Amino acid sequence: MTRAKTDVLQGYVTHQSFKGLRIPANVQNLVMRDYARSRDKTFRLSRGEYFFDGCYVQLFAMLRDLDQMDGIILCSLFMLPANADRRREVFDMLLAAGGEMHCVFESLVIRDETGVAELEELFLLNDALDKAPREIDRSILPPLNGIDSFT
Repeated sequence: MTRAKTDVLQGYVTHQSFKGLRIPANVQNLVMRDYARSRDKTFRLSRGEYFFDGCYVQLFAMLRDLDQMDGIILCSLFMLPANADRRREVFDMLLAAGGEMHCVFESLVIRDETGVAELEELFLLNDALDKAPREIDRSILPPLNGIDSFT
């Protein structure tokens, strides 16, 4: 879908924690404002998500309003739904409207299926890291030839 560019990005903030971070909404807005400014975009003050686990009412409302802006800006891709099918709904709406989504912390812009694939790969890698062991059992390591440890 081709539409006129507005150079407007509207912010999306959450009051929930994501990836162990809980960032106050005013700080999220400052980060996004500076990001938008550095890209010669107009930052429209954020919509804040309701404070319920798994709630994305404001995000989906913004997706329905993409005719009034170029896209949505959020601090992190981890503010999106954890469920892959639900994220797919977000991307389908975003791409159908010809919009874009900027994830500041990850320096990622989703404008097409390539961007969606990059984002999904980051989700998969993060999931793998969450499940990976935090340390190696020293009994399975080979001898270190006289070195007592790596520390």
